[in-house]
Amino acid sequence: MTLKALLLSLLSFITTAVAQESFEIKPISQGFEDPIAITSIAGEPSKIFVVERVGTVAVIENGKRATRDLLDIKNIISTQEDAGLSGIAFPPNYAQNKEVYATYTDKQGDTVVGRFPTKIDQTADEDSLIVVLKVVQPYPHGHRSALAFAGDDTLLIGLGDAPQKPGVSSLAQNSRSLFGKVLRIAVTDPTRYTIPSDNPFAKRHDMAAEIWALGIQNPTSISFDPKTKRVMLIDSGRGIQELNLIERGKNYGWNITEGENCVVSTCDMSHFTSPVYSYFATTQSDAIPGFFYNGTTIPTLQGAYLFADSHSKTLFKLAPSGGTWSTTPIARTSFPIVAIGQGVQGQIYIATSDGTLSAVIGSA
Repeated sequence: MTLKALLLSLLSFITTAVAQESFEIKPISQGFEDPIAITSIAGEPSKIFVVERVGTVAVIENGKRATRDLLDIKNIISTQEDAGLSGIAFPPNYAQNKEVYATYTDKQGDTVVGRFPTKIDQTADEDSLIVVLKVVQPYPHGHRSALAFAGDDTLLIGLGDAPQKPGVSSLAQNSRSLFGKVLRIAVTDPTRYTIPSDNPFAKRHDMAAEIWALGIQNPTSISFDPKTKRVMLIDSGRGIQELNLIERGKNYGWNITEGENCVVSTCDMSHFTSPVYSYFATTQSDAIPGFFYNGTTIPTLQGAYLFADSHSKTLFKLAPSGGTWSTTPIARTSFPIVAIGQGVQGQIYIATSDGTLSAVIGSA
């Protein structure tokens, strides 16, 4: 093997042929610590943001990491088990208010959704925290949560089910509990969140008004498609990885169903909404959440949801076809994929477990 070929191999330049189209994975930056998400902000096309579970959001501008992070909350989070910084979301009016929302596990092991106004230098830290929502966890555990703005001032929040211990039942089907739910709240009031009047249970006294959908086990991301208004949630279970289109008032089955199967001895699947796609995962495998692709540079991906599987080191597209959804592998990597995101102009980025950020470049 030539020196050039060896260097290309080490840098993971991989080309996968799919439907007469090739995808090159080109490393652009390294040294990230446990990256879990990649995102961008409209109006700032030269920047992308890498969310690190340890509590930071790195700013990448023109391929280089900035000296200052957008967000640094290492001092107020717990990173035990799967805990830590779980995700961030930028409101539609970010250009005016310069606020970033984050969901994380605090030092007490509770789940917090916080609002962080940025400073003059466009950075934020724990000193600027405004708690929007705090959910007290009943037992120490690595809690996952997810959030995304639904194209307006309403915030979607995915909260996992209560920790499983002997003698403790699931709360995902408990109508008064926020555990195991997708919540929807309005955040226009700077002092408190409010309940949107069109929430499905806003006027019922037997259900928590924040609930938008229920029956969720372990949400790792929520992705909103501004073009179709679809909402995709990845529910990473103990054995099944689910990709769910989240709709108002729907019940996604946990802890009665998981994937297409009954968890209990018998159940009526017609009462629940099945995932658009699910698969059995090994203990080393997780579905890595992505986004709906609406870019123009790769026509074959238009409208598809991009996600990955960490064990197989494969990037997939998930797309509707004849009333069902099917997956197609589009690229493979040398290291497990741990995060997927896009730039303002539709560029595709991935992060791998070795701490490398790469661009996915397609050509017809």
